[in-house]
Amino acid sequence: MGKITKGGSFGGCVDYVTRRKKDNPDGSSCKEWRLIDCKDVSTIEGRNGIIASFEDNLALNPDLKNPVGHISLNFHANDKDKVDDWIMVEIARKYMEKMGIVDTPYIVVRHLDKDYPHCHIVFSRIDNHAETISDKNDFNRNRKACLDLTKEYGLYISEGKRQTNVNKLRGMEKIRYEIFNAVDAVWNDKSVHTFEQFESRLKAAGVGIEYKYKRGSNELQGLWYTRKGKRFAASKIDRRFSLGNIRKHLANNRPLHPQSQWMYADGSIVPIASYKGVRFSTQQINDYVAGKAIRVDGCQGEMPTVWIKFNLQRMTPGVYSSNPDLAGQAPSQSQNYGARLSNVSVAGTTQPQEGFTNGSALPDDFKLWLNRHPGLTIEEALHRYREEQKAKRRRQGPKLH
Repeated sequence: MGKITKGGSFGGCVDYVTRRKKDNPDGSSCKEWRLIDCKDVSTIEGRNGIIASFEDNLALNPDLKNPVGHISLNFHANDKDKVDDWIMVEIARKYMEKMGIVDTPYIVVRHLDKDYPHCHIVFSRIDNHAETISDKNDFNRNRKACLDLTKEYGLYISEGKRQTNVNKLRGMEKIRYEIFNAVDAVWNDKSVHTFEQFESRLKAAGVGIEYKYKRGSNELQGLWYTRKGKRFAASKIDRRFSLGNIRKHLANNRPLHPQSQWMYADGSIVPIASYKGVRFSTQQINDYVAGKAIRVDGCQGEMPTVWIKFNLQRMTPGVYSSNPDLAGQAPSQSQNYGARLSNVSVAGTTQPQEGFTNGSALPDDFKLWLNRHPGLTIEEALHRYREEQKAKRRRQGPKLH
């Protein structure tokens, strides 16, 4: 089971997971934790070095409200003999990959103060490319990632609603679980992508829907599920099955074209959010979806300025060295889509590919720095920028609280 939190203080989070308050009188750490994995952080100076490493990335986007990512991974007590440090690190790394927590500083700290194995992942939500690691739909992605890894490693699965033997239940509780199983089955059917389909499938399974409106108006506020004359609020069945969550979930199920992941089945174009580190504006996204070419400046790599337009023949985004919409132009299409690409649907879901990304745009101060230092790769520029920021902080001295 994974528990996700976000915050604004790397120092506070690192102090918590490393149990600073329980340090021994001589300043040494207590025996309740140990660092079992880390990346892109300096551990030579202990906690202070780790915190400083995280804050280097914070300098790339100082306006992000909650830059601290904190996830606790908790295993069942039955697995305490299975989950050693090596297995825990391997699972933590796979979990982070499934959650899109990549190319960013992190630490994994194992706690030893409970009967069940568990660890804490602390990471920067501003990655090494100055992009924000998305937290969209992280509740459902977390649940799926934990379940997939539990099955992959043959770990213990505690009994949940899906494992409940409905035949042994009686009365209202039995009806409630019957409704859960029916809604859960439709929820997990990717072919259902409209509310009409959702409601029709439930009706066929013997479950009805009643709508809740705001008092004195036609504004829809929520819904109840009904079966055998009994009615339950959505939250009493499962919080996933609220009206708002269902709408978001069904939007994510919008079917793609059978021959392209960049086009929906109805022929409309799947939106993309950015390309090679450059975040698109709303107008650029709208123009791209309308089939127009959009100009993108400041790209990583050999071509800092490109034009992107959906290629109907190939049914993929086309990257061009000149504007393909200008009359008389014969633009050449680039075949190099880079190393990281993902498209973003109208509902905000992402699909990892290569070249386009859905991260946040580079902060303005880093863009200005890049303009003053042409010819550098993004990795070289980021390294030099971070070193200058650290030197600047050293000159300014510590912050006084």
